Parts: sequence; C-alpha cells; structure tokens
Amino acid sequence: MLEPRDQIAANIRLRRIGNGLLLFSALAFGAKALIHTEVQARFTPIVIFHAAVMLAWLALFANQASLAAWKRFGLHKTLGRASVLLVAAMVASGVIISWKIGQELGRFEVTIVNVAAFVTFVPLYCAGIYFARKRRIHAHRQAMLIGTLALMTPAYARVIQVLGLPDPLAIVVQLTITVLMAISYEWLTMGRLTQEVQAMLGYSVAVVIVMVAVLAAFFL
Repeated sequence: MLEPRDQIAANIRLRRIGNGLLLFSALAFGAKALIHTEVQARFTPIVIFHAAVMLAWLALFANQASLAAWKRFGLHKTLGRASVLLVAAMVASGVIISWKIGQELGRFEVTIVNVAAFVTFVPLYCAGIYFARKRRIHAHRQAMLIGTLALMTPAYARVIQVLGLPDPLAIVVQLTITVLMAISYEWLTMGRLTQEVQAMLGYSVAVVIVMVAVLAAFFL
C-alpha cells in the first residue's frame, strides 16, 4: 500500500494530467474552429451541449484528483456519485452526434471511432467506481485515467486535421499516448505494472484493434 505522502504525490500527478488534457482539448477544438471556419456551421445546440459536458468531465477529472490530494474526501465522493449524470449526458449526446455525422455526412468511420471510445470509457468508468468502493485507490485512479484517455481521439484528430495529416493518424496517437501515459504514471506511482492496469490497458488496446478491424472491413 502507498504511504500517505505517495498518495498525495499520485493525486497531484493526476491533477496535472487532467489539467493538461483539458487545456489541450480546448486548444485543439478552438484551433480547428478558427482555422477551418466551415465547421462552425455544425455547432448545433446538441454539439455545443456535448462539448460542454465533455469539457466538464475533464475539469471534474482534474478537480477530483485535487480534492483527493487535499483530503476533501467527502466532497470527492459526492461529486463522484453525481458524475453518473454527467457521464450519461456525455454518452447520450456523443452517440447521437456520431450517428448524425454518419447519416448526414456519410462519415461512418467517425461513428465507429466515437462509439469505440465510449465502449472503452464506460466499462472503465464502472470499474473505477467498483475499485473506489473496494478502497483500491490506485486501480480507481488508473481506471479513470485510461478511460478518460480513450475519449481524447477527437481532440487529437482536430490537431491532425489542422496540420493537414491523415485522419487515421489520430488512432495511432491516441493508442500511443494512452499506453505511454498510463505506464509512466504507473511506474512513477507504484514502481511496477500492476495486474489491474495490465488488464485495463489490455482491454483498451483490444477495443482499438477491433475498431481498426471494423474500419478495415468497411472501407478497404
């Protein structure tokens, strides 16, 4: 078990990661909207709502780590329970938007990629809740981290599009960053790769492999 000092350091690292993901996402989508102004026509109410709840999740992710570092566990637990509503809004709005993009723009690859992100995130979010209830705090933190990293593909894609690079590169970037960041956090925190994290990373990678196979079957 980690010593209290190490627990604080682990939470501070997670807070920095969360703040970094939040800032990166805001800049990525902002740059895409400013440089490719035509996308602004697709900023419908549900798109704006989805953007808001996704940014709210990243803000909550960072804030929860801060609360844990400050030992404000009561508020941490309250917000954790309330996050179920936020996750439901994220998933519902994300699936609706992804379906509409596939139907209206004929970009079913976007639908598949976005659905795969939620197929990764939701089970890991549920696992995170389970680990928290069992007081397996490190596994709880990693479940939330790996699940959140699975949602970052659209942000990576915006940067890649701004740079004029091929869209599929976003999948490679997402997988690489997820594995490297989770393992780096694991090593800094635990000094070894725990079985829970191996399983969660294995699941995340497996979903990507299945997603790529489905994309290949559709478009090759």
